[in-house]
Amino acid sequence: MKIFTPNHEKNSNISYFETIALSVLLYMITSIAFANDSKNYELSDNIRNTAKKHLEEMHNAADNTAIEISISNIDPRLKLRKCKNKLSASTAEDSTKRGRLTIAVTCDSPVTWKVLLSASINEFADVVIAKNTISRKSVITAQDVEIKRVNVSSLRKQPVFSQSEVLGSTSKRQLRAGSIIFEDSICLVCRGDSVQISATSEFLNINLEGIALADAGIGETTLVRNKQSKRSFSAKVIGKDHLEVKLADVKNNKLK
Repeated sequence: MKIFTPNHEKNSNISYFETIALSVLLYMITSIAFANDSKNYELSDNIRNTAKKHLEEMHNAADNTAIEISISNIDPRLKLRKCKNKLSASTAEDSTKRGRLTIAVTCDSPVTWKVLLSASINEFADVVIAKNTISRKSVITAQDVEIKRVNVSSLRKQPVFSQSEVLGSTSKRQLRAGSIIFEDSICLVCRGDSVQISATSEFLNINLEGIALADAGIGETTLVRNKQSKRSFSAKVIGKDHLEVKLADVKNNKLK
């Protein structure tokens, strides 16, 4: 018995091998075209890396922060002549700011061209977070807070970075669980609180009782009123409800 192979099967086999050959040919053509692009046109990676390096140099992260920079992709249809000199990058706006900005990458030879790229700059930092809801006028303890790394790029107020700055302080308003604690959310000395004032000189150390006339944090100077004399003067916060003033400052008309 003879078995006949249909013509369409033969054509199918020929078509398959032709397809393989055509794929190899297209790959070779594409490789050659890419090689020519590398030789004659600036690679998009070089342009994007130039922009990223410029922004990295402008943003030096602090000890407790990290900077993440993202550069937009370049349209692959855009063909820019390969630059003879080193590419340069610049921004029309403040390149040290966080968030979104536009950066220009420029070539000056053999032909002048400029391409604008969109960049995103995010800063992450370890900040103090309310672990649970903290009521207004509550003294904050270690059980109330935790450290968490968050994106601080768009924050308009200064967050607290260390638990030591928070512990023992008083909340000026209710703080929701999971919310960032900002410097203006707490006070070590709060307006209206009774405070202890150490008035010191080279030879004397006098302890006074007073009333805080404004909110203040550690190291800040605020107005206090002597409970006994009713006089007001500036003193420096050195601890919870504890301030310090130099007697020499009092003598130099610092009293009000």
